Amino acid sequence: MKNFNLYFFCVLALNFQIISGQVDKIADLVKQGIDHHDRGEFDQAIEIYQNALAIDENSSLANYEIAYTYLSNNQYELAEKYSKRVLDLKNGNLLEGYIAYGNSLDLQGKNKKAIQAYEEGLKTFDNYLLHYNLAMAHYNSENYDKASESAINAILNNSSHASSHLILSKIMVNKNVRIKAMLPLYFFLMIEPNSERAGIEYKNLRNYLAYGVTQKDNNNVDITVPMNGDVDFGAAEMMISLLKASENLEKNEGKSDMELFADNNHKLFKILGELKKENTGFWWDFYVTFFYDMAKENLTTPYSYYISLSKGQEVLDWLDKNSNDFERFSGWLTE
Repeated sequence: MKNFNLYFFCVLALNFQIISGQVDKIADLVKQGIDHHDRGEFDQAIEIYQNALAIDENSSLANYEIAYTYLSNNQYELAEKYSKRVLDLKNGNLLEGYIAYGNSLDLQGKNKKAIQAYEEGLKTFDNYLLHYNLAMAHYNSENYDKASESAINAILNNSSHASSHLILSKIMVNKNVRIKAMLPLYFFLMIEPNSERAGIEYKNLRNYLAYGVTQKDNNNVDITVPMNGDVDFGAAEMMISLLKASENLEKNEGKSDMELFADNNHKLFKILGELKKENTGFWWDFYVTFFYDMAKENLTTPYSYYISLSKGQEVLDWLDKNSNDFERFSGWLTE
């Protein structure tokens, strides 16, 4: 009996060593594959992941990474296959698997299945990326009410995720509600002020501020207020247009474009804060409260220059000359 126990122990130890070696080898191959993926060498990464799967086809890590690389390489059917494998295995990388599976379905036009995948994932993971991708799927199907609900859930889950604010803005553009398109952009640009897409969205924000205001001549300005039926911010629409029109008043002569932008932002945030009163809900409690608090601390000017980084040297020069103001703004953000 003792000899049998010794034999069993030796076999068990040997099997453990083999399995441990396989795990280490797969981990090493996956690391190599990720390095190739990060360099954009997708074919090489896929080949290495296939080598890892030849060792263990049930490795959830290798299945996820090959799915992600197929997704990045626009090979959506294969991304669907391997990400679904991750979900079926149920032994790791499930959150990432749901996201990759939903993405691969949505990018094939399988919108309903993508929504089902994200919703299934949310039963286990209350994660901002699942909420965000669900918002994207609803947005792509032009279901803007459900898209906005999911985008707001993503923001409440992780307010520092820039893309969640951006998609919420785009949803509101499609719903034709200007202020609700602007507020998420203000927040997005604070998180991501100097990227390629920030330059595009900064111009969009400035266009929203100027919407409906036409300078006819030196003395006359036409103002058209959008009638969108927004129950939250309908009263503020005229005020925004008046702020833009007031740039031509004598008291504003000599001010630079950036100075006028900062002034208008400050006035807008104060107006919205004063309108809040007893109003509650996401828009009032999250965006309006945040920007009103900023305005009350007289931090709107450094904020306005910071979100304008995509404009280039003029903004950099101001931030350099007014570093104390910017440090005060940064300190307030981290309180």
